[in-house]
Amino acid sequence: MTAPVDALVVRPVRAYSASRLSSGELLRLAAAVPDAESTDPVDSALRASLRANAPDLSPAVPSEFSPASAERRYSLALAEGQRIMRGELEDVLERSTLNAKERSALVRHARSHRRRGQRLLGVATAPEGSEEFTLQGFIALAVESRAKAERRASHNPTQWVRVPLWPLSIRILHWLNVFFIVTLSVSGYYIMNPSWLPAPAPIPDGSGYFFGWVRLIHVIAAVGWLAMGAVRVWLWIFSRHKQLRWRAMWPLDSRESFRGLWGTIRHYAFLDREGPLYITHNPLQQLSYTGLYALCIIQMGTGLALYGLSNQYSGFWRVLSFPVHWIGVPDTRLIHALLMYVIWAFVIIHIYLAVRADTLERHGGVSSMINGAVWLRRGAQPLDGPRID
Repeated sequence: MTAPVDALVVRPVRAYSASRLSSGELLRLAAAVPDAESTDPVDSALRASLRANAPDLSPAVPSEFSPASAERRYSLALAEGQRIMRGELEDVLERSTLNAKERSALVRHARSHRRRGQRLLGVATAPEGSEEFTLQGFIALAVESRAKAERRASHNPTQWVRVPLWPLSIRILHWLNVFFIVTLSVSGYYIMNPSWLPAPAPIPDGSGYFFGWVRLIHVIAAVGWLAMGAVRVWLWIFSRHKQLRWRAMWPLDSRESFRGLWGTIRHYAFLDREGPLYITHNPLQQLSYTGLYALCIIQMGTGLALYGLSNQYSGFWRVLSFPVHWIGVPDTRLIHALLMYVIWAFVIIHIYLAVRADTLERHGGVSSMINGAVWLRRGAQPLDGPRID
């Protein structure tokens, strides 16, 4: 049985910003209507969402307002020295500008919301007296029962804001990396020390091949790890996500970043109660991840060098086996084994610090590698992003 019409309400489910505006600032622009007591369900929903999610902001009050019409599916308002266009996303997008990269991302997100049956309210701004509008983003609106909306409101503490962070690609690569590291470590340790596990039961015909299967698993996992590394390199070069680009590998690019690094070190050393706030990785984290990438590249190189010994008639494998010819098989195997221990030391420290930070800061950092988002306190000012509203 469906709910009666009067039991349905409009609820903003997301404020997608295509600019440097925070979600609260985008809501503030969208809620700019001359009548603060308007009973229009969209206006009421926008004002209610602004009060709940950005209580320190108030709607922009327009000095001039031209409502939408059947011929022009967007309204125009003049407030605080700028013109505000608000209406159907397609119409607003058609009459405003946005760079190709941001437009592509916006269209992709808009398509996702439309598949859920949500209406998209575009917001664009222009300087007073100008017709050159810039698209700022959109508000996704859903219609749901009043009871459901009230339940959501009761479980939505206003002091926390969900901040999307990790795209699906990096989350998949993260867990694939975990799988390959565990598989390679277990099989590799057995290859290094077969007495680690009890010897398999003898087979009457003497055709036991347990060690061969372990080596096969190790080789297959190594190929998968190499393929995953190739995908990661591709993302370094071509990804549109800032945190996945190669520039993020070296975070120390300004005095502020060095100060952030020092503040983070002091916080980790328990000298300061609070450390610098970052949405993504702080400089110390990123440097450690960059170092890990370097170690993994060396690990892959030594593994390929050892594997290449099986076919020294091939020029390709002779080149890859150069470290073996240079320092010898024992030292190459030793480096390969030691790097495994170093990587596992990193894994243990990484898990500890991630759980510690999640417990103390309550930002959902651990679960962000599953759901892709972290939680930050409203009003916080990260060093690597806009103010959280």
